[in-house]
Amino acid sequence: MAKRTQPVALKPVDDEATVLLKRLEDGYEKIEQAQANGRDTAFLEEFWINLLHEYEAVCDELQKAA
Repeated sequence: MAKRTQPVALKPVDDEATVLLKRLEDGYEKIEQAQANGRDTAFLEEFWINLLHEYEAVCDELQKAA
């Protein structure tokens, strides 16, 4: 008899958007804290912008699916 495997759980795109939004909010706070402490934030800002583009792409997918 063949062994049953669990179905692959697919993560809904809207959950991904929620996770990315939370990461953007957290990242923005970290950037503000670093700036307040006089630290260089160039790397954090670059990472945040890339995350923002990823969030925008997910939101575009959601809008197309609607």
